[in-house]
Amino acid sequence: IEVTSGLDTHYDEWADGQPEQQLQGFDVVSSLITDLAQSNYKGTTDTWLDHTTIIGFSEFSRTALINDRGGRDHSLTNACFLAGAGIQGGQVIGRSSDVGLMPTPRNLVTGADDNSEYGTIVRPEHIIQALFHDIGVTDDPADLRVGPLLPLLKNA
Repeated sequence: IEVTSGLDTHYDEWADGQPEQQLQGFDVVSSLITDLAQSNYKGTTDTWLDHTTIIGFSEFSRTALINDRGGRDHSLTNACFLAGAGIQGGQVIGRSSDVGLMPTPRNLVTGADDNSEYGTIVRPEHIIQALFHDIGVTDDPADLRVGPLLPLLKNA
């Protein structure tokens, strides 16, 4: 679902419209999570949130820095959030570099910084593989050719 729109701002309208647009989106997600957490799942003691995984993302991200026109430009470093069934909440996995704000390599098993030859820049397919892994699909039916980002999961 699309929870808000009007986020593609590059100029001084960033300060005028972005906070309200983002708050609208976050409020929708918060209401969805609250409703799922308060609704019994098919007559059991579980909730619908116990059986639903929510993923929030954008097709692109914004720089952390304000540009010379008072707005923000597109960036290669992005973020997403996951909540609900199977997700190990209350954590942030990953960060941008201090210089250039580029994504930094992660260890797919621990989620820690990993600048070794085994470190991986996390991409959407790592998250998809983690969700497949969580439901027991481990033979890579989508042929994504990457490993799962396991720290996302409660039972990894």
